[in-house]
Amino acid sequence: MATTKVAEKKPVTKKTDDVPAQDPLEKLSDQVLQVHLHRTIVTMGEPARLSEIVREIGDDAITVGLARHIVDKFPRKFVAVDRRWDVTQRFLDAQRPVARTLEELLTIYGAPVPADEIAVELSHVYHRVREYFDDIAIRLLRGNRFFAVDGGRTFGLRSWLLDTSAVKDEDVLFYNFIQPETLVPFAKMAKGLEWTEDLVAASHDLLSASGMNPLDNRVVQYFAWKAIGEQYDPVAHYAAMHERKDLFVALGEHNWILKDELEPVRQLWRSLADSVADLSAEEPAAAVEADAPIKELEITPTDLDELRRYFSGREDIVTAGTLVSDVFEVRPGDRSFHSDVATLIGYLKTQKDDFLWVGNDRFRLPSSIPPYIGQIPESLTFPTLPKFVTSDGEILDQMLSDQAFEEGLDEHILDPLAQDVNDQEPATRTRWSEGVSASSPWLRLVLKSHHKEIGTFPLAQVPFGFFPTEPNIVELTLRDNAGNGYPIYVDYDVQLIYGLFDVFADIAAESGAVFHLERTDKPDEYKFVYNNETDTGVFISPARFEELTERRAEVEAGSPISTYDIVRQILDHYRKGATFLTLLTEVNAVRRTPRRLLTSILSGYAAFHQRANRWTFDPKKEPDGFDKRKAAFIIK
Repeated sequence: MATTKVAEKKPVTKKTDDVPAQDPLEKLSDQVLQVHLHRTIVTMGEPARLSEIVREIGDDAITVGLARHIVDKFPRKFVAVDRRWDVTQRFLDAQRPVARTLEELLTIYGAPVPADEIAVELSHVYHRVREYFDDIAIRLLRGNRFFAVDGGRTFGLRSWLLDTSAVKDEDVLFYNFIQPETLVPFAKMAKGLEWTEDLVAASHDLLSASGMNPLDNRVVQYFAWKAIGEQYDPVAHYAAMHERKDLFVALGEHNWILKDELEPVRQLWRSLADSVADLSAEEPAAAVEADAPIKELEITPTDLDELRRYFSGREDIVTAGTLVSDVFEVRPGDRSFHSDVATLIGYLKTQKDDFLWVGNDRFRLPSSIPPYIGQIPESLTFPTLPKFVTSDGEILDQMLSDQAFEEGLDEHILDPLAQDVNDQEPATRTRWSEGVSASSPWLRLVLKSHHKEIGTFPLAQVPFGFFPTEPNIVELTLRDNAGNGYPIYVDYDVQLIYGLFDVFADIAAESGAVFHLERTDKPDEYKFVYNNETDTGVFISPARFEELTERRAEVEAGSPISTYDIVRQILDHYRKGATFLTLLTEVNAVRRTPRRLLTSILSGYAAFHQRANRWTFDPKKEPDGFDKRKAAFIIK
C-alpha cells in the first residue's frame, strides 16, 4: 500500500448535467465501474492518474476513456486534484469525531476494508500521518458497530448484517428494513436450499435467482436465519461469502451480485469503449499530425507545487525523465518526450531552493544530500606541527621551492599516484600515463589506506572530464561485478569522491589495491572492477602495515616528532632504499604529509641521497645537516 503523504489539497469538482434514466444493464455497468475505481484509489492510498488506476485494476475491458467517463459522471465520489483523481471521502469534515467518519468511510466503500487502508483514509481526512491512526482505527473497529473478517484484519459495518435480536418475525423484518414483498420472489426457492449444509452454495443459488439485480445481504441472511434458527451466525455467513471473491462481488449498499453475472457488463464496457472518448493521459484530445510542431512543455505554479510534493520525503534521486512521465504524463515514446525532459531540466535548475541538480538529468531534495558531502574528513587533513630545532640550532622540516628539488623529484610529484586531496596539481600539470585522458573508456586507479578506511577517493587520480563536469557535486551510480548499484558523489569543490565504502569492503590490501572504473552506455553509471591486483609503489604488506599503524599510534600519543625523523626511521627499514612513491605512501601511513615537504627533506639534507631511483639514508652524513646551498630556496 502506498505511503500516505499528508498535505492540504484543494479539490476541483466538475459540474455535470442531470443523468438521464438508464436501463438496468447500463446502471449496473456504471455502478460496478465506479466501485472498481473508488476501491482501487483507496488501495493505492493517494491520488493517481487514470492510466495508473486502470493499470492497477488490471481488467482489459476497462479503458482510460471509460474511467474518465465514470469519474466525470460521479462527481460526488471522485474529484480532480492537480491532474490526478482522488475520492471525495478524503475531504470529509475534519472537525467530526473519528468514530463517525469511520462509519461513513465504510458506508461509502460498501464492503469490508483492511484496517491499514482505513488508517490511510483517516490520515487524509484529518491531515495527520497514517501511523497516528493505526492503533486508533483498530480500537474503534473492535467496537460493537463493526464486525471483522479475514482473521480480524478487515472490517465492515454491523448494520450490513441481519439483526436477529427481535422476538417476532415481523419485528426482525422491520428493524432490518426488509419489505415483505421483497422476499416473495425468493421464498419458495429459499426453502429448498441446504442452508445448514453449505451456506456458500445456498447463497450462490439464491443470488442466481436474482440474476443481474444486486441483492441485499440482509435478505440473503434472512432466509439463512429462518432455516438455521438460533445457531445462525450472520458474521460467519458474511465472512464465508466475502472469502469467495471468485463467486461473489460486494457492491455498495450492502448488496451482493454473482461474479458470473457481470460478464454482460464487461461486454457492455467493450462496446462503450468505442463510443466514449478514449483519451488516456498519454494522448492529446485531438489527433496530432506527425509533422505538427511539438508544443513546448509549460511549467505552471501548480506544476511546481506538484513537483515539490513528488519530491517531498524522498531520500533518493529522481530523473527528469521520470518526472516528465509521472507528473506531466508524457511517455518516452511520445514525440515531445526528449524536448520536454530538456525543458524540465532547465527549469528545475532555476529552482535551487527546492531541487538540487546532481548531474545529467538527476535531481534530489537539497536536504537529502548526505551531510558529509562538501567536507574533508579529519583523517585526510594535514596536522599543524610545531617548529622542530636540533640541539645545534638547526631547523628541520623546512619547505623548499621546486627549483631546489633533486633531479627526478620534480617529475615524481606530478605523478597522479603521488597526489592527494589538498595536495594536488592543476589538471594541466599532472603527468598522466600514456593513453590516460578524460575520454578514456576506463581508468586504472590505486587505493591508499586513508581513503579505504573512510570510503573516499581523490580526484587527483582522475582526469577532469572523465566524470560529468557539472555541477560542483555530481551524483553517479557505481555498479560492482554483481550488478549492484551504489550512489557515489563527485565533489569538485573538495576534489573527493564519496560513497565508496561498500565497494572497498571486499578489498584485502590496506594500501595499494588496483581497481578500474569503466564507462557504461549510461552517462551517469560506471562499473567498478577489482581483480585482486596491487601496485608495487603503493602496496604495503599486512605485516608492514601493522608496524606502521603501531608507529602512527606512538606518534599521535607522544610528543611531536619531525617529519625528518619519520622519514629517517622508515629508510632505516629499507636498507637498500625505497622509491619516492613507496616512501611517500609509508610516511603518510604514519602521519599525513604533503608530498612537497617530503621532497624538500630529501633534497635539503645531506644524509638522504638517491641511488638507482631509490632513496636511502646515510647516518654518517647526518652531522652535515642541511645543505647550505639550498638555503636560498627556503620558503619562509
